[in-house]
Amino acid sequence: MGQHLFYRFDDFVVDPETWRLTRAGQEIHLEPVVLKLLIYLIGNRDRLVTRQELMDTVWGDTVISESALSKAVARLRKALEDDSAAPRYVETVHSQGFRFIAEVEKTELPESSGQPSGKPRRMLAGAIALIVVALGVVLLIRGLGDDPTQTDSIGSLAVLPLSNLTGDPEQDYYVDGLQDMLITELSQIRGIRVTSRQSTKRYADSELPTADIAEELGVDALVEGSLLRKGENIELTIQLIDGQSDEHLWADRYSRETPYVFDMMLDVANAIGSQIGPAAALTGPEGLADEGIGPVDPRAIDAYSLGLTHMDRFTQDGIRFAIDQFHRAVAIEPAFALAWGELAVAHAMLSLYGYAPPRESIEKTRAAALKAIEADERFYIGHSILGWAKLWTGDVGDACKSFTEALRLNPSAPYALHGDADCLMFAGRMDESIARTRELLMVGPFSAMHNRPLTYHLYMARRFDEAITAAKEMQARTPQFSMHWFFAMVYWQQGRFDEALEEERLELERRGDTVLLAALEEGFAEAGPTGALRAKAEAMVARADSTYAEPFDIAETFARVEMIDEALFWLDKAVIYGSYKTTYLAFWPHLDVLRDDPRFQELLTRVYRQRIPNIEQPESGEDLDPAG
Repeated sequence: MGQHLFYRFDDFVVDPETWRLTRAGQEIHLEPVVLKLLIYLIGNRDRLVTRQELMDTVWGDTVISESALSKAVARLRKALEDDSAAPRYVETVHSQGFRFIAEVEKTELPESSGQPSGKPRRMLAGAIALIVVALGVVLLIRGLGDDPTQTDSIGSLAVLPLSNLTGDPEQDYYVDGLQDMLITELSQIRGIRVTSRQSTKRYADSELPTADIAEELGVDALVEGSLLRKGENIELTIQLIDGQSDEHLWADRYSRETPYVFDMMLDVANAIGSQIGPAAALTGPEGLADEGIGPVDPRAIDAYSLGLTHMDRFTQDGIRFAIDQFHRAVAIEPAFALAWGELAVAHAMLSLYGYAPPRESIEKTRAAALKAIEADERFYIGHSILGWAKLWTGDVGDACKSFTEALRLNPSAPYALHGDADCLMFAGRMDESIARTRELLMVGPFSAMHNRPLTYHLYMARRFDEAITAAKEMQARTPQFSMHWFFAMVYWQQGRFDEALEEERLELERRGDTVLLAALEEGFAEAGPTGALRAKAEAMVARADSTYAEPFDIAETFARVEMIDEALFWLDKAVIYGSYKTTYLAFWPHLDVLRDDPRFQELLTRVYRQRIPNIEQPESGEDLDPAG
């Protein structure tokens, strides 16, 4: 007499012989590996099962990363309608493993013939037939191709945050640094769009299914991995996953001494590249390097990685600390091109966020970018940031050349995509410029820095309704970044003064600026919307007597209420100060009331080294070629 064993918990039934999971008699379809994971956890429910044990037993000889295990557990929880915060079935022990915690009834049912009866037998036979057919199709497809490992359909990918297997959260910064290095190398593969690191951070420790992450990021494939650092050695487990089917296309494990981390990342990028297209297209002057970089002092890698982590906080202390770390990295390794490039970015950010004088920061940005190019001109970041240093000082023509070179090296370079969009705008090709900012949005869908250019360019094109829509979509993707100030400007341009003032209030409340908020309310009580902005501008002027106040912000506030002399006075100060917003002096809609004034034309001449024609109707596509 044969016996049939199955497990029952609540209204779920698991049949390990026919590989079925049912609930109240209804079958729940699960991937085989997820069902195998469930069966293994149930079979070992009297103890904690470590993550490594699951990776070794459930997946067998297949090399997978920690992220793949986490996502399989997430899919299992979804099928069981389990909550990771208050689990009923699968409990997570942080950084250790998992435990099946539900009461399980183990049942043996006698079978009259030792075989599954009627319906189960037919289902099993059908399943076997389907498997045979599927295997035949796979073998046929593989037989038709010259190389079964190549995946020609991949045109975009994202590198998810690597899992830190050290058990030490203090090492998270190092793992972030290696993710950034891998993205840098992968970005040099021709024909592949690589998502920026800023947009993948949100998926650290995420249990979202792979297909959902790929859909949110708009990519064809994902790279997942885990990293273990022990003394002088690092071990990286990495895999390439199809974004739609969740199929593991390739996986491998790498081990190196820490000084050779760059070479390891180059090897990984070359291996992934070989899965995507012909190897011949991935090497040479426009692709991945043929030779390794050689040893790099681990102390420099540590400093670089720590700098990245702190710069991502976007605070004054964080950016200043990052600058110190990047300086330390290049002092140890003078040829560390990535560290020079990020040092240039940090100096630019310090001023962009109002933490340092623009002119001084721009020169430091330029100097560090030149050092990055001198150290290794193969890396795009030096050319990208040098382009911005040139653009901010009015050297539009040379800036555009730098952006072009950066995009030749990496068509996904986000700072260069933004810069190239500006170059197209300066050339009077506004529609192409906006299309370029949409490309940038695809590279960094969840980065505020990479979302803003689309909203700005639509606004400068006088496409106000589209600008509002884009800003609302940006706010949904990056809720941590306020867009009240932007809505206030656009609504004012549309004559929606009450809505504009409400956005002004919300922004001042967010900043906790009670002085300007009081001025706004008093001005409104005296003279309506125009009086409100006039009072705000005058309060900003009063503040400038005792502390720094951005002169361009004062100028544009006066311009919105058509106080021409005051607006031009503060614009002159903004040009002298080197305010970044003067880069777009020729385009801002809220400055249109100033354009016929000869003093404004003189300001344009001072801002741009090349002659920029008068822009009365930018939306008309007038030729703004800086070389004209």
